[in-house]
Amino acid sequence: MIKKYVILASTLILSACAATQPPPPLTLTPTAVFTSKPWANHKALNLTSVDKVPNRYIAAIDSGTENVQVIQPQQPVSTTLRQALTQQLSGQGFSITDNATSTMVITVEKALVTVKQKLVKYNMHSELQLTLTVNTPDGQFIKRYSGRSSREDALKASPKDIATSMNKLMDSVLNEIASDSELNKYLKENI
Repeated sequence: MIKKYVILASTLILSACAATQPPPPLTLTPTAVFTSKPWANHKALNLTSVDKVPNRYIAAIDSGTENVQVIQPQQPVSTTLRQALTQQLSGQGFSITDNATSTMVITVEKALVTVKQKLVKYNMHSELQLTLTVNTPDGQFIKRYSGRSSREDALKASPKDIATSMNKLMDSVLNEIASDSELNKYLKENI
């Protein structure tokens, strides 16, 4: 009988001491917006990205018991957005190259999904903020783009739910950039 209690106590102590594995990094896959008719005529543009987010994680899950779990992205959000925007601009007819005299810089200022996990439901709030700066020999164009979303659902937020939320925000911002008449006018007239 005592042996059973010793084994049970040992098991509990060892399981309490065991380190929990961090969740695997999230793969974000935003979708570039393609125009039906390319209009840039292979004009050269250098595209870079800067990550100015205050944190290196993409999600924070608060379970309420002083237990906050963070999830890292597979690669920086700025890199992910640059790759999608490269496809998008190439689809508009731009030639993305390092040798261009005109540059476009994506500066990601905030990219975070916060989850408040309750016993039988969760509240998810997602936010994305970035600044797009276009420098040409004739001047500069700067504009901020952002997106926010909230969601409440039953049970527990999965990594897939978190990735879907951020992907939808990135898709929304990419769509806003693609349809921005001010930006497109500046690009047509100055590059």
